[in-house]
Amino acid sequence: MANNGNAGKAVKVASILLALLFLLNGGMKVAGMMVDQFALWGYPAWFQYLIGVVEALAGVGFLLGRTRFMAAVVVIPIMLGAMYTLVRAGTAPQAAVPTVAMLLALFVAKKSR
Repeated sequence: MANNGNAGKAVKVASILLALLFLLNGGMKVAGMMVDQFALWGYPAWFQYLIGVVEALAGVGFLLGRTRFMAAVVVIPIMLGAMYTLVRAGTAPQAAVPTVAMLLALFVAKKSR
């Protein structure tokens, strides 16, 4: 990883924010706290747990320098799916969080290669 100066600091800050977001949200899903929401969106209960595990693992990945790129690559399609789901459900304003997360993940991926 060839991050120096301000870009390196920005990647670290973005990675910490993403780690916190995905550890929290992934943990909520793994704990079964969003079963009703996933059902409302038309997804089976097991899908919540799968997404939760992947998000939590990505959250850990954002904290480790050598796995940041992979964590970012993994969460980008998940965030696209979240954006699609929220727009489809008629709650487009809620898509702001996954949109920002996806943009931060794109930044981390680009700077962490």
